Amino acid sequence: MSSSQSPNPKIDGRVRRAQQKRRERRAQVLEAARRIFAQKGYHATSITDIIDAAGIARGTFYLYFDTKRAIFDELLDLFFQLLTREVRPVDVAPGARPPVEQLAGIVRHVLDTLFANRDLARILLREAVGLDAEFDRKLAEFYGRVLAVVQHALATGHRIGLVRRCNIAVTSTCILGSVKEIVYHLAVEADVGDLFDLDAVTREVLDFNLYGLFLPGDRKLPA
Repeated sequence: MSSSQSPNPKIDGRVRRAQQKRRERRAQVLEAARRIFAQKGYHATSITDIIDAAGIARGTFYLYFDTKRAIFDELLDLFFQLLTREVRPVDVAPGARPPVEQLAGIVRHVLDTLFANRDLARILLREAVGLDAEFDRKLAEFYGRVLAVVQHALATGHRIGLVRRCNIAVTSTCILGSVKEIVYHLAVEADVGDLFDLDAVTREVLDFNLYGLFLPGDRKLPA
């Protein structure tokens, strides 16, 4: 290889530093938008608000994002990815942990993710619902994935003798609804009191959805 074709370490170093700076600046803009959206809401937030919070020039913002909606979508996509990673089927293979332990782990990991990203959850639950048809489709797909996992868990539990016979479609929707309401209070309500004891919340979510409210022997409904 001739000297004219040899890599120039100085140029390569400058390129890497420039790329790293762009990544850091983009992350800075995302973080600023995340804070402002959570504080003011999507509709009340302007690009100027984000620019001021990030401490950048307007032109710098447009290097990374075309619109306010573009940065909003990216934040919500990130949140969906975080949550989807935690929602997984129960493993009933030989040697796997007991299903109830796995369910407790899944619920706790989801709650931990929500609590650690409470601002993103607040944006999703308070600001984004009904934003437009495209976002509603994304949200429906996410909840559909969660519902499918719950339905699979119920069907598997029934097959191996852990879950009573039930209407899986109705029961899984009830479970999802109760969890969504807990999530809403964790993410949106300013004062949720005991809900911040995530171990207690995990236990209560599982106790309620697995065992109901009545004591053993009193659970049968009148005909």
